[in-house]
Amino acid sequence: MTAAPIRTLTRRRTLTAGESGSLWAASPSCGILEFRGTRLRLTVDDPAEVLFPTDCGLSLIAALDGGEGPDLKGVNALDIGSGSGLYSVALLAAGAERVTALDINPASAAQTAANVVANGLDTTRLTCVTSPLAEYTPDERFDLVITNPPHLPHDPSYARADGLETALVARRGGRAVYDDVVERMDALLAPGGTLLMAHSSLSDIPRTVAELTARGYESDTLEIFEMDIPLLAYAEHMDTMLSLLKERRAAGRAEFDGTRFTVHALMFRRPWDAPHR
Repeated sequence: MTAAPIRTLTRRRTLTAGESGSLWAASPSCGILEFRGTRLRLTVDDPAEVLFPTDCGLSLIAALDGGEGPDLKGVNALDIGSGSGLYSVALLAAGAERVTALDINPASAAQTAANVVANGLDTTRLTCVTSPLAEYTPDERFDLVITNPPHLPHDPSYARADGLETALVARRGGRAVYDDVVERMDALLAPGGTLLMAHSSLSDIPRTVAELTARGYESDTLEIFEMDIPLLAYAEHMDTMLSLLKERRAAGRAEFDGTRFTVHALMFRRPWDAPHR
């Protein structure tokens, strides 16, 4: 089976430089957005434990709200790296039958559940799981998987053991979770299912697309967003992080201009005749 290439003529949004949360109607302690006709409200009780959703993660929601992407009604979905529950809340509000919110951070489960309750959604349709993706072995495969993996490169000088670290920074040059998603997708996504991903240009988009295409997945780009690299949380170590990113860019594994990068809202479809791995 020949996988469809990513479209070259894709809508591109440029977010204003130097402004945080420009896709939110309100920020930063409370985010308000409308998704497929429903007004939603997201809060984070402790931003040091659970990252308030950034424009990187919100970009995928914005792309899906524009009429692109799959029908979400009735799907059984997996939210990888659920964080505050942005995607879980949006999916449930759009009519998903069930959502499993997976995150390595224990504080994520409570925050996700709280945001589901705050939006008047049915908590019996939500399951929260605390586990690394590599160790997660569900009893079923999902119709839809959605994720915004951490994408900044790890360095001991700014490593920290909190929710901000798990949400933004990943080993293997920022690709650890992307690699795990690719490796586990055949076991997690049912034939005919859809993977939705907010993919940072700092973490080698062509590699992810090539590896999933080699597995037979059809790929598409819903939208591209240009925005600031999230360096404010690492202001003391900005030079170190930018140096690491420049090394990756020189090796052809990252794309950015100054402190601006892009996030691609990607959609991958697994063929119906895909073998079980």
